[in-house]
Amino acid sequence: MSFPENVDKDSMMKQAQNIWTMLDEMADNNPQAYRKFIDKHMKEGKEYMKPPEPHMCVMTMITSTKRRYFINFCSWNKIPEPKTPDDAIPVMGTPVLHDKDDNGDFTYSGVAFNPKILEEFGIDCKNSMDRNSLINLAIDYIFNQNKITLSRSFTILPSKSKSKGNLPVLQKAFQGLNKNADQEFDEHLSEMEKTFGLQGCGAKDSLLNKLAHMSTEDNEQDKNAPNIQLPGLGKEQPKKQNLIQEIDPSNQIHDAELKVPEYSLEEIHKEENLEKLVLTVKLPGVHKVSECELDISEDDIDLTVQDRYHLNLSFHYLINDSIASAKFNKSDSSLVINLPIQT
Repeated sequence: MSFPENVDKDSMMKQAQNIWTMLDEMADNNPQAYRKFIDKHMKEGKEYMKPPEPHMCVMTMITSTKRRYFINFCSWNKIPEPKTPDDAIPVMGTPVLHDKDDNGDFTYSGVAFNPKILEEFGIDCKNSMDRNSLINLAIDYIFNQNKITLSRSFTILPSKSKSKGNLPVLQKAFQGLNKNADQEFDEHLSEMEKTFGLQGCGAKDSLLNKLAHMSTEDNEQDKNAPNIQLPGLGKEQPKKQNLIQEIDPSNQIHDAELKVPEYSLEEIHKEENLEKLVLTVKLPGVHKVSECELDISEDDIDLTVQDRYHLNLSFHYLINDSIASAKFNKSDSSLVINLPIQT
């Protein structure tokens, strides 16, 4: 794996040498424990080298063209998990890809997280707002990476449809992003194996995961870099806000200053026709409607509460913005917005 600029290469190599020495001593003094250790890490190494697996797929649209856009959330062992609730949440994203189905052309891309992140905040998350926060952060990430503005109105595909687009192409795109780093790291390991004479065929690969995580743990985040916040993490015990950290060659971290508030969007039908949309936004800490700045157009809505919240949604339907209305409920600090559909 490539060494980040702020990681001491000599220190990294010294740590690796210590592991080699420890294994040599174990092989001499306790061959059975040595073999058990190697077998365990061989198994972990194989898991680590697996391609990303689809976890869930979200459909939204590009606001400027109304073209369908699918976000493929993938689980990948190569993406490290945060060590504490205060640490950044690493993520890696693919370039934008294109495909077509029976409904026409569509655009898609992938975002990969550590499996434990998706177990907690993915498709089976008990709190839908936590899951929505992760999805909204993926939308922010795609904008920061590709300058594509996606609608905040989205649909999670059924669990049997975990991906959309060409999955092998998507997996190769992920592996292509990581190829140079893996090759360089493997070369370092090969050099150390020759130097220190690690016993046991294939032991070099068995330590890939452990050594790769060393470089991640030693890679201290730039304190001056902006961050993307993941609001509402962990309801069972108090936690500070997590951060989401992009895994890319430049190790850049982008920012989203304001929280995306919790919201729900309901379709109201009259007979068989869609009559209006009702958007309910939860705004804890807001006490009066004058704190809200609301802008409604025929195809989107923009809500800002200074220094607290920002919500921007685009709609699949045209809104009759001239007769749209909003009501603020002080009892639960919620804003209910009625959005009649153009006929």
